Amino acid sequence: MTEPRPDSKPSPKSMFRNPDYRKIFVSVGASQIGLQVAYFSISIIAVVVLDLSETQIGVLYAMDQIALVMFGLLVGVWVDRMRDKPIIVVSEILRAVVMLSVPVAWALDMVTVWHVYAAMFLLGLTSVFFDVAQNSFVPRLIDNKRLAGGNSRIQGIRSASDTGGPLAAGPLVSLLTAPVAIIVAVVSFAVSAFSVARIEYREDEPELPEKPHLWGEIVQGFKFIFGDTILRNIALVSAWCNLSIGAFQAMLMVFLIREAGQSSEVAGFVLAGSGVGGVLGAMLVGRISKRAGVGPTAIAALAISGPGMAIVAASGPGWGAAVAFAGQVVYVAAIVVFNVNVISYRQAVTPDDMQGRVGATQRVICWAGLVVGSIVGGLTGDLLSARVALLIAAAMLFAGCLPLLRTPLRRLREIPQEDSLLASQ
Repeated sequence: MTEPRPDSKPSPKSMFRNPDYRKIFVSVGASQIGLQVAYFSISIIAVVVLDLSETQIGVLYAMDQIALVMFGLLVGVWVDRMRDKPIIVVSEILRAVVMLSVPVAWALDMVTVWHVYAAMFLLGLTSVFFDVAQNSFVPRLIDNKRLAGGNSRIQGIRSASDTGGPLAAGPLVSLLTAPVAIIVAVVSFAVSAFSVARIEYREDEPELPEKPHLWGEIVQGFKFIFGDTILRNIALVSAWCNLSIGAFQAMLMVFLIREAGQSSEVAGFVLAGSGVGGVLGAMLVGRISKRAGVGPTAIAALAISGPGMAIVAASGPGWGAAVAFAGQVVYVAAIVVFNVNVISYRQAVTPDDMQGRVGATQRVICWAGLVVGSIVGGLTGDLLSARVALLIAAAMLFAGCLPLLRTPLRRLREIPQEDSLLASQ
């Protein structure tokens, strides 16, 4: 079997044999390791070194997401007006520079709460460009018949990296201190940039409108999502669920270290459960969806994710870390199954020239929930406790599946194919 030409979309059978797909696959994995090490190290700095309050930690986590809410819609338009590959490469270089500032400031004894706030905000901003461009790039490389499979493989490598990142970060932080461990994140971002730079696929220059209208193009993204019944319901439910996920993520490290009394190494072990769950979810999503249908599988997975989160909140000190690890596996595996199916549906029904705007619009809607959730989670942790914040988040996440039972998603059996989409136009 011959390799497809660099400027052609790979056929379904050649998807994983295609060297360009492998390079983006490696890029995602390296980038995710960098992110996990960066987030873990900054969390340790916030909780242990700077001794921030629960509310301050909630704000810290919100800074990462505020960047997307503020600039996500603009990024979506810019991505649709530019080629994806250069955006991905530059984003990774900038992420490396932002993270390198932390160990430099540490060496100069200048690490402050405002520095970690700024680092988290800039990390989030550069991640917006990377994520939107990468999500727009993948559908150009993969036929719709293999889009769900390609997304599940990418989600699988993301999740495997989620496992390796925290597992490596815990001992690295203990051995080298958190700021020095961030060097691993810098190297990971550089590897990701190098991998994408070597992709040979030649993108066409996007066709720009004769009279570009920024806000008009942004509105088109909103109209597309809210004009599709399934996409509209997915967006609204995802925003609700991200309220709970934002609160959970903000208070998880606080709960593990301050309330459950775990060490940074054990906390890294618990966080690695998200990677194991992600790999498991990516492995199972295709098989389960084929038997039960894409929509029913997504709804059932969302229903399972809340109880998984509650298991984490119910864990205690010592061997309770194993319980928390198991809860992380269940919660994240279910979320991955949900995400792979709904993202694949969105990518399949979205025209190539709108992938950036539609993807960014979806992210802004969802990440607005993360921002609010992070702050509310921190306030709840301050007023009550981190454990109570986690339990409330778990109940909210489970409730998210209920509105979807009354939508057309419950009848969606498979991802629409390109031929059927063309025939309907």
